[in-house]
Amino acid sequence: MELVLADIEVVYGSRARRNHAVRGVTLHVRRGETLAVVGESGSGKTTIAKVAAGLQRATSGTISWRPSGEDRAEAGTGQRVQMVFQHPVQSLDPSWRIRRSIAEPLRHLGVGEEEADRRAREIVAQVGLAEEILDRYPRQVSGGQAQRVAIARAVVSDPEVVILDEPTASLDQTVRGRILALLADLQKRTGVGYLMITHDISSVRRLATHIAVMYRGLVVESGPAAAVLADPVHPYTQALISAVPIADPRVPWDGVIDLPRDADGFLVITSCPVPGPCAEHGPGLHEIGPHHHAACTAADSPQKAGTP
Repeated sequence: MELVLADIEVVYGSRARRNHAVRGVTLHVRRGETLAVVGESGSGKTTIAKVAAGLQRATSGTISWRPSGEDRAEAGTGQRVQMVFQHPVQSLDPSWRIRRSIAEPLRHLGVGEEEADRRAREIVAQVGLAEEILDRYPRQVSGGQAQRVAIARAVVSDPEVVILDEPTASLDQTVRGRILALLADLQKRTGVGYLMITHDISSVRRLATHIAVMYRGLVVESGPAAAVLADPVHPYTQALISAVPIADPRVPWDGVIDLPRDADGFLVITSCPVPGPCAEHGPGLHEIGPHHHAACTAADSPQKAGTP
């Protein structure tokens, strides 16, 4: 199945002071693929994740499932969307043993206790944990172990899509690589689709098949990961990628671009990635290459995302 978020808009605040956190965003998350939504803090990517997970109601737009030629025979029988949260230890109930946390999604599906326990033991082995961890509490595991537990809990019910909210942000570089390798292996074996929310370009390079770049609530560039990373065309995407401290991956980066901004905090963007005069460009994304799209910096200006 394919998860489709179509023309999603999320507006906060009153009529007198409205904040468009997300405006007109359309995304497709397919089984066996990873869509990485990247951008600075405040770009709207976390709001999109919450909408996809059912934790945030969209002001307008639709969320639907479309069948594909590779659907499993029993597609739709389990919980279709699960989520791995940014802070793994905090996402686990401190009063529950790991066994109960992992088995809980199965109980919601009506799976019997004996079968749920068997599948919990099976999934912890698949994520590289010893069975004895099932009897521990969250405070008794490391950050890397907690993230593996969170991943096990998300995939135990065999969902169509797992939302990864900054899945490696709280981990050191060594553990981060292992978690990304685990996610790639699980996807290869199960065919699960990932919607990855991140500002970590190194993680995007390792796991993403497609990228959507968000700025001020809008998608300003999207396409195959290889194309966007190798040849970013929107000035914001170029700035985002160039701001990553690639020379030393151990240096933390908070996802903030150090570029000139105007009095309202908007980046100063002077060039347009779409061929032809800006006056002739309509709003939205325009195809600039095979499956590669970008927004006109004038016709679809991020400044519009903050206006009523």
